[in-house]
Amino acid sequence: NSYKNFLNEHPVFTLDEYIKEISRNKSTAYNNLMKSYISKGKVKSIKRGLYAVVPSGSNSDSFKADEILIASRLADDAVLAFHSALEVMGYNHNVFYRHYYYTDNPKRKIKINNFEYVSVKTPIKLKNISCSNQGIESIEYNNLKIMRTNRERTFVDCLNKPDYVGGMEELYRSIEKYPYLDFERVLKYLDLFDSKVLYARVGFFLGQHKKKFFVEDNLLDELKAKIPSSVVYFTPGRKKGQLVKKWNLIVPEKVKEKEWEEFQE
Repeated sequence: NSYKNFLNEHPVFTLDEYIKEISRNKSTAYNNLMKSYISKGKVKSIKRGLYAVVPSGSNSDSFKADEILIASRLADDAVLAFHSALEVMGYNHNVFYRHYYYTDNPKRKIKINNFEYVSVKTPIKLKNISCSNQGIESIEYNNLKIMRTNRERTFVDCLNKPDYVGGMEELYRSIEKYPYLDFERVLKYLDLFDSKVLYARVGFFLGQHKKKFFVEDNLLDELKAKIPSSVVYFTPGRKKGQLVKKWNLIVPEKVKEKEWEEFQE
């Protein structure tokens, strides 16, 4: 029946998704959810309007839904981003108890099962552009369709807001796990963002990783042509560092020398 099919395909779901899909009488659908599924421990309420299917054999009280799936359903336009996007792609270095997602209508951060969920407003410049051009992909994750930023957009986004990826060391160690970067996509996304500071940050990072990502000089020249004429900072918050003249960028010593590598086994 339609109820069972829906629950099989939606391990985590919103009430809106459920009503829309079942699309019968709203109150009948809601009552059925309450009486046949929640009261019998087959479905669990995560928060108002958000539910998880309890796998058969699991105890409803102790069952905790997948936190990535929860994040993907906290807004109807939620797009997993920053450290969470890295995690979904399998490139994160550390595991965090905080998830980030883009939405046009950010809400206050919330805590569910010891995980914190932080919404980030979709950048204004990207709002009226189709999904594919924004660097967003729809993928299947643990049997549910979710949206996340793609590899190249995640790279640029993380350099734009390193705090949302857990700082520079986590950013470097995560991005260095990428097998490759599609530079056409990187440039396309940078052009949409249109931030001179970002051109400088991306240029410096790629200059540091020329061998790793097979970065050609003409790409670095293209980025260099768009950097600010005055000095800017590699990390937000004006942290002290050394001036890298080529990029008009003040870079913290630790980042410039990738000091954390000394402690790797």
